[in-house]
Amino acid sequence: MPHLARAYWGLIRGAKKWLSVTLGLFLLAAVAGVALGITNPVVSEKLIEHPAGPQGGFPAFIFLLKGNLRCMLLTWCASPILGIAPLLITIREGLETGGVLVYRSAFYGVLSLAPHGLVEYPAILLCHAFFLRLGLRWLFQKNATERKRVFVADFQNSLKILLLGAGMFFVGAIIESFATPRIVAPYEREHLAGIGVRVAIYDHQPAVTEVFPDSPALKAGLASGLVIHKIDGVATVGKDVRQCREMLHGRVGTKARLEVIDPARNTTNSIELVRDLPKP
Repeated sequence: MPHLARAYWGLIRGAKKWLSVTLGLFLLAAVAGVALGITNPVVSEKLIEHPAGPQGGFPAFIFLLKGNLRCMLLTWCASPILGIAPLLITIREGLETGGVLVYRSAFYGVLSLAPHGLVEYPAILLCHAFFLRLGLRWLFQKNATERKRVFVADFQNSLKILLLGAGMFFVGAIIESFATPRIVAPYEREHLAGIGVRVAIYDHQPAVTEVFPDSPALKAGLASGLVIHKIDGVATVGKDVRQCREMLHGRVGTKARLEVIDPARNTTNSIELVRDLPKP
């Protein structure tokens, strides 16, 4: 085991320039994701949205592990094409991370990413650095013989890192499935219960664009197109999406009083809903 660890350490040290490039791309994309999340929350929300899966336990572990391994394998297979796949996916990972940090709050973003991220992010950056090197380094060689030698060596090294990354993703999936939900649950119950709608700003006021299944909003009869004029007696005119989202969220079991306008019928109604967490 110590011999294997030393071998991997030497392998990683030999790719430190590519690791620096990958880390730099990721950090730049993360900063861009933060800026996008602040200036255009709707676009940022769609960027960080993923297909719903099990929320915890063994089913979530299988779901997450399969998704991570599939993405890593596809990236590796496509990486010899000029490193385009790891380049694009590194940028996307950075954008998503930045978006998550400002989607609800920086504290919640760190809380929801840190437990498994301490394992998964190093795995992502390591794999992408070696995949990027596999796709690009051979281009800088002087002759065909040297290009072939470099490509074969980089292919073998990327395979070794692929195996290391698979092990790290295995550990990360365990943490994300069994530990992260327990860590974030108290914060979610206290701050992130909502009514189950997605809103966008039209004519300086929030309008419902989507009602989630099995949500308080659906049970209360809310539908797309309704304009939310007031939330708990506070007018929404001039408020942005993030401010409206914060007003709609609160503790599980608390009531949200909405004054909604139906533009199609030119009517105004008051509705009281009980905040709840999204159903898995």
